[in-house]
Amino acid sequence: MTTATAPARYGPVAMGLHWTLALLIVVDFALAESFSRFNPGDTLYFTWAYPAHMSVGMVVIIVGLGRIGWRVAHKYPRVSLDTSTVMRLLARAAHWLLYAFTIVAPVSGWIVLSVRKSPPVLVGSLHWPNIAFLADMTRAQRMAIYDVFFPGHIRWSYIGMGIVMLHVLATFYHHYWRRDDVLRRMLPHVALNPTANARRP
Repeated sequence: MTTATAPARYGPVAMGLHWTLALLIVVDFALAESFSRFNPGDTLYFTWAYPAHMSVGMVVIIVGLGRIGWRVAHKYPRVSLDTSTVMRLLARAAHWLLYAFTIVAPVSGWIVLSVRKSPPVLVGSLHWPNIAFLADMTRAQRMAIYDVFFPGHIRWSYIGMGIVMLHVLATFYHHYWRRDDVLRRMLPHVALNPTANARRP
């Protein structure tokens, strides 16, 4: 909700959720690249990458839902007044696509694990549960679901990482070209520039 009383910058909880989620997504994608792109014996192949990918993916669901819930329930910094309507709409669409990615990609992985009947470790001996009705299906039904969601999980992950890269590039554009506070307001202990948002590209 963007109003005249919107804060100048994000609060510590929003910052914490944002950067934690960003780190988890990058780490989880790197883990997937390790076991899917390299073979045992290769420098970048790690034997623990596969189970770690599953565990981190489940944590992404938790943090992602928390981030979305916090985002919906709290005010957020308004867009610079000199930003065009098109840019505002693109920014809003990109953010909600990112939120969707943080849920769709790991949930599709959870579905795949459920039809495989292989719940991932969450922490220590605690396992994330399978989706019961999927795990209880016949093998033929589970294979049919797997054939849809496994390639979908991979495809959605790459699309999502593409959106992440666009988000990063947009941040650089704002910080180095427009020289506004888009990046600064998401960084703790970094002073805002009182004249930054009045500048035009």
